[in-house]
Amino acid sequence: MPDFKGIAKGGWHPKGKDGKSKESWRGDFKGIDQIGGWMGKKKGASGNDDEHISRPLHTLKDPSAFGPPPKNVNYHGGAALPNQITPDTRGWGAPLSKEEIRAKKEAEEEEARLEAEEAAKPKGPPVPYRKDTTGLSTAHLPPPPGRKDGADGRTPPPADKPKPPGLPPRLPPRQNSNSAPTPPPPYTSNTPEPDAHRGILNQGALNRLGAAGVSVPGFGISGAKSKQPLPPPSRSPTESPAPTASPVASSQLNELQSRFSRMSTSSVPKPEAPSQGTTFAQKQAALKTASSFRNDPSSVSLSDARTAASTANNFRERHGEQVKTGWQSANKLNTKYGIADKVGAYGAPANAQTPEPRSPQIDMRDNTSGSPLGGPEGGILGKKKPPPPPPAKKKELVGNGIGKEPLPPPIPLSSKPKPQPSSSHRDQPVNQDLDLDLKSQWFVKGQFPPRTISTKSYTTSSGWSSSGSRKSHWLVAHMRFADLSSTKIRVTWDSSSPEYTVKAEQRHAPPPPMMSRRELEDCRERYSDAIASWSESQMGLKVGNGECWTLANEALKAIAATCTSHNQEPCMASQSLVHGHVLYTYIPLQSRQPVPAGGILEAGVARGDVVQILKARFESGNGGWQTAGDPDHTAVVTGVDADGSVRVVEQNVGGKKVVMRGRYDMAEMVSGEVRIFRAVGVSWLGELSAAW
Repeated sequence: MPDFKGIAKGGWHPKGKDGKSKESWRGDFKGIDQIGGWMGKKKGASGNDDEHISRPLHTLKDPSAFGPPPKNVNYHGGAALPNQITPDTRGWGAPLSKEEIRAKKEAEEEEARLEAEEAAKPKGPPVPYRKDTTGLSTAHLPPPPGRKDGADGRTPPPADKPKPPGLPPRLPPRQNSNSAPTPPPPYTSNTPEPDAHRGILNQGALNRLGAAGVSVPGFGISGAKSKQPLPPPSRSPTESPAPTASPVASSQLNELQSRFSRMSTSSVPKPEAPSQGTTFAQKQAALKTASSFRNDPSSVSLSDARTAASTANNFRERHGEQVKTGWQSANKLNTKYGIADKVGAYGAPANAQTPEPRSPQIDMRDNTSGSPLGGPEGGILGKKKPPPPPPAKKKELVGNGIGKEPLPPPIPLSSKPKPQPSSSHRDQPVNQDLDLDLKSQWFVKGQFPPRTISTKSYTTSSGWSSSGSRKSHWLVAHMRFADLSSTKIRVTWDSSSPEYTVKAEQRHAPPPPMMSRRELEDCRERYSDAIASWSESQMGLKVGNGECWTLANEALKAIAATCTSHNQEPCMASQSLVHGHVLYTYIPLQSRQPVPAGGILEAGVARGDVVQILKARFESGNGGWQTAGDPDHTAVVTGVDADGSVRVVEQNVGGKKVVMRGRYDMAEMVSGEVRIFRAVGVSWLGELSAAW
């Protein structure tokens, strides 16, 4: 029966099976003790947790005695279990020897001792200023400015005082100036009033017109030579009037002006146009004289030549400007519409056309004292050229009907261009897009490259993004072809309907530029000898899968890895049948001359170059023959003989897939193709990148 008094005083506490009251909620949940143990709050059943004593450290096993961690049998195979009884303590998991432990301990003690000695050394006083001994010179720099109070021991620089302003430029003295001011002239009727045009018109021109007999009183131009010149108008109202000149000075001034007027009028006579022109008979005689002078100069007398020149000069003076203007207009029309070319294209006879003048410019010199040809030629230039007659139509072009247009000649079928066969992408220009065969949906199936593109050197990247229920895919590929040109493509499509949503973009890059002879020589010094030495070291062995191409490719890859480990630029690996920069090309069926024409020796083929042969046949002088390359064969050059023969190392010859020696004489080659390459750095070609 429950104790109601106890419950009322202390509360209700349920008890467990052992008769003890349960503590809180800890006993109501199974496993709560386990969780409490994880958190460090578990209480043991026996209650003896406080009496627990840990094992001493000297009884624990030395960690260095443990073997290495186990290896994955699926990855390492049989090497994962070298010994089932005794663990393998070699390699990274082996314990350190006593000598290594002692050496390491001594090194740590020595380092600690040096640090303690360094810390125990007393610090010295601050170091005073020391002279700079780095070798830098400051002799070319200006000295530092001195102190104005002289505290640095140097004399302070004198203060720069501003210079006094200079005097203004002295004006020239006035004419006829004296100490006493000159009284103004008397206002009498003899003093002339200044005209309004004075100072505006040229007084010299007015005087010359007056001297020539022209009289315009309104402008002060008069034929009377005794009129005195008026003084120039005053420049400002504040300026004092000019002093009156004496009668002697006025007479001298008038005399000088009259002399200058006579000189100007007499030295430059005004050309007068001829009063009357020449007759038609005179013009005809001048033309006849010019024709006779051109045929036989000795048949023209001096008087006839002068008469012809006078006639030409008369025509030039009367009509020269008109002829010049008309000739310039004709030149403009000819330049704009090409009249002369169209007229000359009709093939009219030469005697039906007027001879073309030598120059469109008209000579305005006096022809009476020059060559007798001057006059007649001037007369010919003065004439207006008559329009040329229409060309006669060819009989074979004229139809049977009257007034019908001539029929065009028939087009010969032999000259019709023939359609060229479609070439592969290797022969196409760089800017021509490739046929991606998007209808086959190879991008959805993950089949790259498409069947329309033939290449083995490429890299790709792909991905997708989603927006709501729409899922968009993209694929980027960078391809390189046999001529080392490259193309990068980007294809995008929606997964819901790839056939209708596919889009493609293309970017093309040309082959790398040709290298100079100096650059090729640098590449030979860096890579070629190492490639030949590596290939010779594989004599009698099978390299890779035993194919001939594999030997050259593995040699290039090995030298590239060596250069990379030495922080040098690696050499380019084989790109299909291209192993670097081409040095030598020979195709006998296309040309009997190789490129370069000097052959192997002129091309500079050397040890370490790579030979690529395509279906070649060699025939020697004694009737023997051999073939190489079915369809292709690759070898590494180890030497070049004086006659141009190359010594090589190769594999997969005669069915033997081991490295052996060989020899080829390109002069004995009668068919096929051969190219020799030199290994170059990867920067010359560039790496394939699938980033758009």
